[in-house]
Amino acid sequence: MSLPFVDAEGNFANDRYRGVRMPPPEWVPDAQERGSMYQRRPIRVYNARLREPPPTLDDNGFTLVDAGTAVADLHDQQAVTTEFYDECAQIVRRVTGCTGTRVIQHQYRNGYGGLPPGDPRGHKPTANGSLGQYGGTHADIGPYAENRWDEIADARHCAMFNVWRSTDLAHDIEVMPLALCDMQTVAFDDMVAADAWGGFEPRQRLVSYRLAYSPDQRWYYFPRITPSETLVFKQYDTRQEVANLRTAYHGAIADPTTPDDAPLRETIEVRVLALFDKETERESRKARFQAEVPSAFPDGVISDWAAR
Repeated sequence: MSLPFVDAEGNFANDRYRGVRMPPPEWVPDAQERGSMYQRRPIRVYNARLREPPPTLDDNGFTLVDAGTAVADLHDQQAVTTEFYDECAQIVRRVTGCTGTRVIQHQYRNGYGGLPPGDPRGHKPTANGSLGQYGGTHADIGPYAENRWDEIADARHCAMFNVWRSTDLAHDIEVMPLALCDMQTVAFDDMVAADAWGGFEPRQRLVSYRLAYSPDQRWYYFPRITPSETLVFKQYDTRQEVANLRTAYHGAIADPTTPDDAPLRETIEVRVLALFDKETERESRKARFQAEVPSAFPDGVISDWAAR
């Protein structure tokens, strides 16, 4: 059966970054090159609600679950970091069968970036200081993130999941829904390692991933996610040798069917580290995964972290 779809655009890494490290924009001295680091490409985004079989974490990298929240105010940081964190951990345990969890952090999204200050549709300050703006196509975590989990993992396999839902408990999500790429349709060559700065203070240097466009990629979204639904998607998985099967690339899209008067999307995303069985060769496996990340930057870009 042919699924219903919407035609949208994704923000992709320029093809010239295939096989090298993509630098942060502030490292690129040439303004024209800096402006072309990303390119918008048309994508067809299919209705995942009607997909048969439904998408799963293991097969596709994402799943939608019936899971509301008992927290009345998802901007109350005390309630979020206690009650809501516990709810998210329970969801991840339920959908993965993991033996333990550790909640790492959370972020909010509430409006568009790049608009003049005070614009009613622009992103606003958030309760925990996260950026607030809707994001482009990316994967948040790469192999070097594992170095920060050693003590938590305690020589166990682990996987990071994003638990994503609305903080608006009165409305469905209509504006800028999240599109997710079926991880089985991503080639290793499409994965662009990108140096970046974390969104919190003090800002940390990170190596995450962007995505170069390919017509073979297949994109999905869940129209009108309700306040009683939660989206869970994979961010990284130490159990998976195949690099493209460790993460679900994702990004907000402009749905052309969204009514003009729909309320802005207000969401929270919580990162939950799931713990599994003991790993017998953790260090050698980590080294193997980290060796997949290119060490070279394009010509003319400083590559020494220490110089920054």
